[in-house]
Amino acid sequence: MLGAAIQKDLLLLVRDRRALVMLFVMPVAFIVVFGMFFKFGPDKAEPRPIAVWHTPGDARGERVVANLRASEAFAPQPLPSPEAVRAAVAHEDVIAGVIIPADFLPGAHPVELSIDEGMSLQIRGPLQGALTGLVVRAVLGLPPPSATEPAILVARTPPGIDRPMTNISAFQVTVPGNAVLFGFFIALSVAIGFTEERRSGTWRRSLAAPVSRATLLLAKLVPYSLVGLGQMAFLFTIGALAFGMQIAGSVLGLVVLSIAVVTCATSLGLLLASLGRTEKQIGSIGPPVLLVMGMLGGCMFPRVAMPAIMQKIGLAMPHGWALDGYYALLVRPGTTVIDILPQVGALLGFAVLFAAIGLSRFRFER
Repeated sequence: MLGAAIQKDLLLLVRDRRALVMLFVMPVAFIVVFGMFFKFGPDKAEPRPIAVWHTPGDARGERVVANLRASEAFAPQPLPSPEAVRAAVAHEDVIAGVIIPADFLPGAHPVELSIDEGMSLQIRGPLQGALTGLVVRAVLGLPPPSATEPAILVARTPPGIDRPMTNISAFQVTVPGNAVLFGFFIALSVAIGFTEERRSGTWRRSLAAPVSRATLLLAKLVPYSLVGLGQMAFLFTIGALAFGMQIAGSVLGLVVLSIAVVTCATSLGLLLASLGRTEKQIGSIGPPVLLVMGMLGGCMFPRVAMPAIMQKIGLAMPHGWALDGYYALLVRPGTTVIDILPQVGALLGFAVLFAAIGLSRFRFER
């Protein structure tokens, strides 16, 4: 009986083309798009154009242009006047501009950095800091930083944190981000599956079968868990084969974490099924909840780049814990199953919580 019920629901789910597109095709499209947005490493992105003006023949201005070009992070674009620089920034032709006045004097007549001060600090801060450093070196007569000069500041990973892989691909982040985002959409399929069976009367007939209700509920959830595991395996395989995603840590850890993610998503589906009585109710509740959870958890935008309060809120979502685990496994060599036990434990804790609330509200005879 249990095997037949699992087989029946599995066949019904596989035949649902809309669900398969949502679970398997849409994540790949999102991975490609987001992979084009996020770039890592000095050789992974084009230099950003920066408008520059200085009086003709000004040695300091020429050094600023040379330093910007030598940095390989910026592409200086000389313009004929300060007004042209400001207009280029205002029209968003460039992200920033540098204006070196003819009567430059620190304090009295400083170099002007033309930039939208209303820009997000997470974007403006690094940009302004890098430009300030290059301009200051040029004004002081120093060449751009090079590998041959004595180091003043050296970045080193502290003890207790594994060194990340070199040349990290954008897909090391976008593959797990979208796998988790769309992996939790199996919860929507679970909830809609219950409402469809109630509407068709199949659920009532199943209740008449000589099996316990726990067995009946398990038979309903197992097929979705299997599809969820297949979805995760498919997305990570595509990530590795098509997008060059690498697994820096334990493959076993990746499997264990994915099982925890799918278990949590399936339990969330049971909770959604207990909240909505019709497909329309599930359709109005489920997608917004799942998208907000994914957004706060860092699936669409890395949590590390969010404000501190938002990073903490992200850990109130299972998505945040899942992505922390995937990031460690995909980026930090030597990560083992032991290292991701906190993330696995948190996901299973969310699963127990979702299942407990769902079971307390679930009505078999509805």
